[in-house]
Amino acid sequence: MDNEAIINYKFYLCKIFLDKILAEKLITKSQRASLENAVIKRLSGL
Repeated sequence: MDNEAIINYKFYLCKIFLDKILAEKLITKSQRASLENAVIKRLSGL
């Protein structure tokens, strides 16, 4: 697997996790958006 595919898969898993905790009302939509942006920054820095 190339590095880009690994990053895309990690982001996919993160989105699933964020959707799950959003559905359980542990975070708000705005918190989900900021967490997603933080993950994008973190993964792009690898």
